[in-house]
Amino acid sequence: MKKGIKRVLCLVCALLMLVFAMTACGGKKDKDAGASKAPTSSAGDVIAIKPSIDPESEWVDFDPYATISDSIKGQTVRFATWIDHTTTEGAVPLANFEADTGLKVELYTVKQVGYVSALMTKMASGDIPDVFVSNEADGCFPVTFQIAAPINKVSTVNLKEPIWDQTMLATGTVNGDVYLVNTIGTPWSGSNMVFYNKPLFEENGFKTPKEYYEEGTWTWDTLLKCAKDIKALGPDYKGVGLESDILTDSLGTSFIKYDYKTNLFSSGINDKALLEGYQWYADAKEQGLMDGSRETFKTNKCGLFIRGPYGLKSTGYFMDMNPEDVGFTYLPSMEEGQIGRISSIYRMYGIIDKAPNADAAGYFIRYWLDPDNYDLNNTFLTIEAGQFYYELINRTADEKYFCFDKPVATLIGEDVKVFWSPVKSASSAGVKTALDSVSNKVDQAVAAANKLVQDKVAADKLYYK
Repeated sequence: MKKGIKRVLCLVCALLMLVFAMTACGGKKDKDAGASKAPTSSAGDVIAIKPSIDPESEWVDFDPYATISDSIKGQTVRFATWIDHTTTEGAVPLANFEADTGLKVELYTVKQVGYVSALMTKMASGDIPDVFVSNEADGCFPVTFQIAAPINKVSTVNLKEPIWDQTMLATGTVNGDVYLVNTIGTPWSGSNMVFYNKPLFEENGFKTPKEYYEEGTWTWDTLLKCAKDIKALGPDYKGVGLESDILTDSLGTSFIKYDYKTNLFSSGINDKALLEGYQWYADAKEQGLMDGSRETFKTNKCGLFIRGPYGLKSTGYFMDMNPEDVGFTYLPSMEEGQIGRISSIYRMYGIIDKAPNADAAGYFIRYWLDPDNYDLNNTFLTIEAGQFYYELINRTADEKYFCFDKPVATLIGEDVKVFWSPVKSASSAGVKTALDSVSNKVDQAVAAANKLVQDKVAADKLYYK
């Protein structure tokens, strides 16, 4: 059967799927711990989570683009990105932005590796785009903070509007100014999850990760049981593809920690949870279960792959697979009955410092992050995948954990492997010694991150009086 026909059948089958509101790191018994449901229509469409609006409030019929000044209409917002969004779900808002607002948008291509340093070079020459994305590695906070303008000082952005995710705005606030934003229901966010290869489980009679989750026994140990089941199929089969930071994120720790309430970075080297997480990882690796990858998953030779929501997207990791073969569920708890943090991706958007079209840029960010401007049914692998995406992201910032190891490592001219590799390669008994061996590097990186924030705050006090 052709892939297109299968996709249609998959969508039809998904019409009757129930939407569960669960915490991301626990079993069925934990699922009602304060989360709300992602709504679905009777037709089974993907419907974005929307902010709750008082029917008597000023926001009921609010049109954010109704009062765009004639002085900025016709301006072109330049969006600095490494992605050709004309081939992603972003093609829809890009195509409609001018007609809906009277403003234009241009993709300003910058390589992902060295994103901020490349932008800073261009800015120094006077070539300044308007909008940036803060995503990962050297393109994430705090590195991107160097090029950011305080959005709350841009007159066209009303951060009191209900669409803005206030918990995420709090994480992007430094010294009282908001530099990074995202919305409730954003198509551009996400947290890590477990993808599993449905045929390998179902055709061999193995209990799936989702079944473990629904019965309340989805833990890191039952995840290893799943990996062992798949490995037992033969020498060509792989267990699980897992980055160690996702594991420790779910325990609420990492090498570099950030407290957005104080705007201070600190070392996590002495955290008990970091030690325990890496000891667990070492034990699993010694059992030969950490040998999976995205590529072996795509060729139906790997049981589980743990990564972010790009795997749910129709243009994502698994776009060449039969969507019926891709299962997904939440990260497990370390132990049964435990509720962990949600290992999340810190994808935020901002206006570039001294952007030539800052007012127009404010409208573009609002438009780009509004799920109403997307064709959500064609954004995800399946209707079920889209519904799960909105279940997954519908959490406050304090329920999530953001790891800044990668960007902070770059501030001392290092790859994050300088922290991770010695510890990942250690035996369970040697993890503590390995952690101690990188402590000085972590301290150097923490100092560099705190200095970057302090220097930027001082500079902005002078410029944005």
